[in-house]
Amino acid sequence: MTAARASVLIVEDDPQIQRFLTAALESHGYEPVCADNGADGLRLATTRQPDVVIVDLGLPDVSGLDVIKRLREW
Repeated sequence: MTAARASVLIVEDDPQIQRFLTAALESHGYEPVCADNGADGLRLATTRQPDVVIVDLGLPDVSGLDVIKRLREW
């Protein structure tokens, strides 16, 4: 029986940083999921229910701090 991989939601608008984090997390056995902005990040957090969320503080649509505050409300 294979253990489920921990999922990590990456909320980051820079494609290079997304690729780097995705490769690093996959190499350590995690299952990364990426969002390009805060609204998509919140939607994916709701639908995918990740184990960990990495949030860029400077997102194009909303502040990363606002994303974190909304996640903590849950």
